[in-house]
Amino acid sequence: MSTIDATALPQGVSLAAGSGGLPCVSVTTPACTAQVYLHGAHITSWVPDGQQPVLWCSSQATYSADSAIRGGVPLCAPWFGPGRTGGKEPAHGYFRLAEWELTQADRDGDDVLLVFTLPTERGGLPGIEHAPADLQATYRVRLGAELGMELEIATPTQALELENALHAYLHVGDVRTVTLQGLDGARYADKAPGGRAVNAQSGPVEFRRETDRVYASTESVTVVDPTLARKILVTKDGSHSTIVWNPWERRAAEMSDFGDDEWTQMLCVEPGNALKGRVDLAPGERHTLRATISVDSTQ
Repeated sequence: MSTIDATALPQGVSLAAGSGGLPCVSVTTPACTAQVYLHGAHITSWVPDGQQPVLWCSSQATYSADSAIRGGVPLCAPWFGPGRTGGKEPAHGYFRLAEWELTQADRDGDDVLLVFTLPTERGGLPGIEHAPADLQATYRVRLGAELGMELEIATPTQALELENALHAYLHVGDVRTVTLQGLDGARYADKAPGGRAVNAQSGPVEFRRETDRVYASTESVTVVDPTLARKILVTKDGSHSTIVWNPWERRAAEMSDFGDDEWTQMLCVEPGNALKGRVDLAPGERHTLRATISVDSTQ
């Protein structure tokens, strides 16, 4: 398959050059505005009608064919970080570096459904030797009053220890005032400096320092943001892990594609399957990771 012709797109959907000249799908309907880059099938913006932006992107993000975009919703797969045993490159797998094909675009009322397919030809991508050569992936994105994401991965002939994540960067008013509900009692691995290998969450998650945690949880979570007077609900299916990340001041300053003072306005809440929450696929099996993000401003 190849990317569909721009003239075949439904009303409110267009395909043009975005930042850095990369192909970008733009959506404008009564329900929302949004942008999705073919590079990484990367959602960089989703703004429901009447809301502030729900996703965060760094002002220093790099838009080029050999870099991942900092912010939005990168696709992490078929491994997370350096992989369970370490040493895999690039970090978070090659899905977010691949040039995906837009193979379907439809209107359903005020919602837009986009379907992206991972090309079978992946020459030149780093890290592909660490995954089955015939690995297949389809990514379905529904853009409307809610943001729906569905990543399906299949391995026709070889076994695969699959890690993945919908690495959502959420826009918040001030992360130091935010609480994350829904993980009370969940055990987690703390990967931040000074963190312990295994912990158990007590009450809502609060943010006082660099946070880099992989929670063993299948539950939905809610970001309570008093500064922006809203709640962001993240529901999921096919996910054994919830990854929570904020780099804080020192780590943010070390990243060239991250503004030094931008860490206060973002929080990563990532449905996925990582570390002990991996998914073991036998030849011929497939796995689907689903997540929905919605906003409640009635508090």
